[in-house]
Amino acid sequence: MPVDEPPLVRLERHARNRALEVAVTEQRAGAWASLTWNELYRRVIDGAAGMIEAGVNPGQVVVIRVPTGIRQLELELATRVAGAVPLLLPDELDPAEVGRLLDEVQVRLVVVDEESRLALLRRAALADAQLFECDDRSWERLRAMGLERRKRQPDLLAWVAQARTGAASGAVIGLPREKSQAWLFRPECSGTLSDLVADDVVLMTGAATDRFTTVAREAHLTSGCTLAWVESPAGLEVALAHVAPSHVLLDHAGARVLEAAATARTAASENSESLRHNAGEALASARDNAGEVLSKARETASHALSSAKESASDTAAAARDAAASADLGGKASKLADELVALVSTRVEALGDAIKARLPKS
Repeated sequence: MPVDEPPLVRLERHARNRALEVAVTEQRAGAWASLTWNELYRRVIDGAAGMIEAGVNPGQVVVIRVPTGIRQLELELATRVAGAVPLLLPDELDPAEVGRLLDEVQVRLVVVDEESRLALLRRAALADAQLFECDDRSWERLRAMGLERRKRQPDLLAWVAQARTGAASGAVIGLPREKSQAWLFRPECSGTLSDLVADDVVLMTGAATDRFTTVAREAHLTSGCTLAWVESPAGLEVALAHVAPSHVLLDHAGARVLEAAATARTAASENSESLRHNAGEALASARDNAGEVLSKARETASHALSSAKESASDTAAAARDAAASADLGGKASKLADELVALVSTRVEALGDAIKARLPKS
């Protein structure tokens, strides 16, 4: 397909060919919300016509400062379809730099979701700009205005797309650039992003103002795939379980977090292996020591038993000799024999008791 194919043409194609397929999904207030390609197309064209009805002309600039996700994507596409240039400003910019940047362009509309986001614009001269606080109700009213305008002028957006084809600010997004005053950015897909197809499911992390996510959004619009967009890596785990992506696209911050997690996991694995190795060595040493102690105990018990048997034999022999030398009678001889038997029995019992107390091998 042509590189400079207008956003409206691509949206119309996906709304026709993939009407009921999910175009974009996000986690909002603990639940997942999504839009099909047909829903996204209808909301974008009505929003674009509403902006034109509100006085936005082709080539003018619309500053967009809303949270990452579906609303950001809707407003960005509606601005481009209206022939205007969406300007995305990172929070870390200096207000004085923002003022200098906006003084050089014609800002027609400033879109914010809450008043606090206007602080970044406090040094900018926006005398000719309208403020649009884009909560759900206001966005719905603007789209209703656009629907009425499209009914009166059905070819409005097609005319704008044709008029803006080839324009210097056509199909571009305004992004501040480091070490340069140039801010117009024409997202062009290359590498893996250019290979995305309609059946792919892409999980992306990063702010809307990141150039990588801007190119990824362009690839999404071109391919017609499903996009799940989370602003920070903290939402990755939940998103992975929900969308089962075919591609995971990380901005610089997300890549650093993932790299740190991988490093920590590797270190933990190495520590665990070291602990297992040390524990194995300690267990082997304990077994060796226990074997030596058991061997010594058996040797000592064996010596004690042999000594006891020898002592008992000596005692019995002495008793027989004494009885014989004293020329005792039959009763005395019998008493000596009983004494010898008793001593032998006690010695054997003592040996059995010693063996029973020794640990089993």
